[in-house]
Amino acid sequence: MKKLSFLLFAICLAFTSCTNNDDPKENESKKLDKMYQEIITSSLVNSEACTDSNNWEITALGSKACGGVASYIIYSKKIDKEAFLTKVKAYTEAQTAFDKKWNIMSTCDIIKPPFGVECVEGKPKPFYQNDFAY
Repeated sequence: MKKLSFLLFAICLAFTSCTNNDDPKENESKKLDKMYQEIITSSLVNSEACTDSNNWEITALGSKACGGVASYIIYSKKIDKEAFLTKVKAYTEAQTAFDKKWNIMSTCDIIKPPFGVECVEGKPKPFYQNDFAY
């Protein structure tokens, strides 16, 4: 029985050591994901109630491989704006470097910036101005 236990342990150990992820592209992608999640968390967009749209701001976040902004993020004016925007800038630069290094392709459409923020059911939401107003 001890030999069987040892054999199973050895097999499990062999499989575990063979499945270590040493893929540099995937590791860098995970770092970007972690940076993104930290930005979302620190923005308070998912945790702070929106009762007054004047308490929120918007900034560009990330970059597309062919140029331009990847998205926009709403953030609370209650946070340390300078530290937050430093994180956003670091993420955008890291994403640009990742795209160049790994020859990432993207759509080349232009992401229209939101006009402002509105509170919808207690959550901050981007507000887009209607370009076709009569």
